[in-house]
Amino acid sequence: MPQDCLRPAAPSISLLHNKAGNYRLLPGGVAHCPGIVPDEGFEVVRVQLQTWLPLDQGYPFIEAYLKSVGRPVQAVCGTEMRVPAPLTRKDWSDFNTPYREQLRRWGLMYGDLSGVCRSNIALADHAPETASLCAFSYTAPTASTEGGFCLTGSADIAQDGTIIADGDTSPAAMQQRARYTIDAIGARLIELGLSWKDANQIVIFHVHEIPDLFGEKLLGGLGESLRQGVVVYRARPPIAGAEVELEVRGARRDLIVANTFRG
Repeated sequence: MPQDCLRPAAPSISLLHNKAGNYRLLPGGVAHCPGIVPDEGFEVVRVQLQTWLPLDQGYPFIEAYLKSVGRPVQAVCGTEMRVPAPLTRKDWSDFNTPYREQLRRWGLMYGDLSGVCRSNIALADHAPETASLCAFSYTAPTASTEGGFCLTGSADIAQDGTIIADGDTSPAAMQQRARYTIDAIGARLIELGLSWKDANQIVIFHVHEIPDLFGEKLLGGLGESLRQGVVVYRARPPIAGAEVELEVRGARRDLIVANTFRG
């Protein structure tokens, strides 16, 4: 498996503590961590950009925004990106190199492991011309007893790097791919001491039809978690050959901000 692909942390692995950013994280990937939970007295805030920014402009935007709200850059716990098209394995590794360097400058790498969740999606319709930042998450003080969480999206790629049902987009294969992502997210929630009931938004990305997606064997089996609906995009994971990605969000505040913001 390429070392920059997400590997769910084993249950025996303890959470790392980002003291400056006020959250604990599951170690597991060199480009993105599987998930985070905020410290007591803090919550996850998600900021969606009204207009996306190329990554080289997105990083300083994050810095300026966090400074304006009195939070250190180490409070970043999630980034959401959109790429022009799925990447080959080599291009994927090349893409991650400058990103990891940025995280290291922010003090968000733990040795060779990333301390930040990430979503990275290739849209099938109206894709950006260059890799772009569309949203990010950070931790902030709260009086609430529930701080939420942030997770990295799960694609239909096994722990050893094998693509589930590789090369097959038949109805049965698409169901198998979707099932894998649901199981992977469910396991990650358990590792963080959470459940599907803690989620406030489910997002799925796919292009080929997934028959009976809302049936009991797939999303329908999540029960009350579906009360707030499911966001569906015509899109794929960022690695060529993958066809389904699932995200589960748990931010306690969700904001939309104009990209003209300069602090």
